[in-house]
Amino acid sequence: MGVVRPITIRNKVDFPVYGLDFTADDILIAGGGGGANRSGVKNNLVSFKVDQANRKLEQMDAMLLSDKEDCPMSIACHPKLPLLVAGINSSEDEIKLGHNLNCRVFDTEYGKLQLKSALSTSTCKSIDEYQRVTRFSRSGDYLVTGFSDGKISVLRTQDWTLCFPSLRFKNVQDIDIDIREEHVAVATSSALIILSIQDGTVVQVIDSPKLNRNTVCEIRACRYGVTLKGEETLYAIVNPTSRGRGFVCAWKLRKRGHQYPVHKARTAGISRKTITSFSINPTGDILAYTSTDLSIGFIDAQGLKPLLKVEKAHGFAITSLAFNSSGNLLASAGADNCCKVMIIPKQAIQDNREYFLTKPLLIVLDMVLFALWMHVLVEMVDGGTLSSY
Repeated sequence: MGVVRPITIRNKVDFPVYGLDFTADDILIAGGGGGANRSGVKNNLVSFKVDQANRKLEQMDAMLLSDKEDCPMSIACHPKLPLLVAGINSSEDEIKLGHNLNCRVFDTEYGKLQLKSALSTSTCKSIDEYQRVTRFSRSGDYLVTGFSDGKISVLRTQDWTLCFPSLRFKNVQDIDIDIREEHVAVATSSALIILSIQDGTVVQVIDSPKLNRNTVCEIRACRYGVTLKGEETLYAIVNPTSRGRGFVCAWKLRKRGHQYPVHKARTAGISRKTITSFSINPTGDILAYTSTDLSIGFIDAQGLKPLLKVEKAHGFAITSLAFNSSGNLLASAGADNCCKVMIIPKQAIQDNREYFLTKPLLIVLDMVLFALWMHVLVEMVDGGTLSSY
C-alpha cells in the first residue's frame, strides 16, 4: 500500500465541526458549534473557496446562528442546485411544544449563505434528539432525514412533501437512496432495511453479519455506489462489538429487473480500528473511511483492497467526510476545530490499484518459474551434468 502523503489544505475554525459538504466543485460548507445556550462556542455555518493553486481555504461567507438553538449536526448540499439542508434543532421551548423546525434550507449561490425556509420532520419533544442524517438522492429530487430517536423521513424536494408517512426504526445509524431512486437503505445497528421509496414498504431486511459465525457486528454506515459502466453496489460498514476492527460488506445489484433480494455479500477487513465515517467518490471506484485512530483510508471499491492510508489526519475525532463532484478532493472535519481538504493523489492510487491487480499474477508466475527451475535441476542431476553430494 502507498506511503505517499497527500497534499492537504487546512483551515482552523473556532467551533467543532459536525458536518460538511461541497455545494460546488470548489466550494465547501461546514457547520457546527457548541449547541444551545453555550455562549462560549458559537453555532456557525461557514463557506470556503478551495484554492488548490495556492493551497488555501479562503472563507467566503459565515452565518452566525442563534445560541438559543442547536448547532448544525448534519448537512447535505444539493447535487445540482445551490442549496444546503442542515439539521438544526429549534429552541428548547419550541421543541417542548412540538414545534421543532429542525430541517433548514439555505441558498448557497456563489458561496453566500442565506436561509430560505425551515420545516419539521420531527415531533419529538426531547431536546436530546437531533437530525443525525441528512442526504440528497443522486438527482436531488429526494431528501432523506434520520433522527437520533430512529424516525426517518423521505421528502420530495420539489415541494418538500413526504413520499410516505415517516417511519421509525431502532438505532438508525445511516440512510442512503439508490441510484435508480427506487429504494431507501436504512442502516440500523443490527440490520440493513431496504424500503420502497414509493410507499415505504419493506423490500428486504439484511441482518448484520457475524464474523466467524460468533463475533457480533454492528452496522455503522451504508452507501450506494455506481461505476462508470452503470454497475451498482450497496456497501455497508460493520464494526465488531467485541474488538476494534472495521469491515466493509458489498452486495452487487442487478442491472435489470428486480434488484432485491440480494444474497451473499463480499466482505473484507479494511481497518484495524473501529470505523467512524464513510464516503464514496462520484465515479464509484474509491471508498473512503475514518477510524478511531484518526486515520483516513482509501479502498478500491471493486476489489475491496487498500489503496492508501493517511495516519493522524486530525487531532481529535473525525466527524464528517465528503468528496467533491469531480472526485479529486476529499474534505474532512472533526472535533479538533479544523476543516481539511485532501487533494487525491491519483497516480499513487492508480499505482497501488495496479499492484493489487497484478500481485496474484506475479505470485503464480513466481511459482511456475520455481517449478521449472526445480525441474531443470532434477534433469541435470539425473543426466549427470550436475554433481550431487
